[in-house]
Amino acid sequence: MKKHVKGFAFRLTGLILGIVGATVSITSIVFSVIGLVKARQCKNCKLEAMYK
Repeated sequence: MKKHVKGFAFRLTGLILGIVGATVSITSIVFSVIGLVKARQCKNCKLEAMYK
């Protein structure tokens, strides 16, 4: 990669931020799915009164 190309820093920064953003998005989706599964398990076992 030549560093003399105009806009190289912006492309590199955009690439890095895109990768970080995709990683954060996937992580948040995984955590929300885990939370939904845990909430459903609690609802099915009828232990809601214990957590209130």
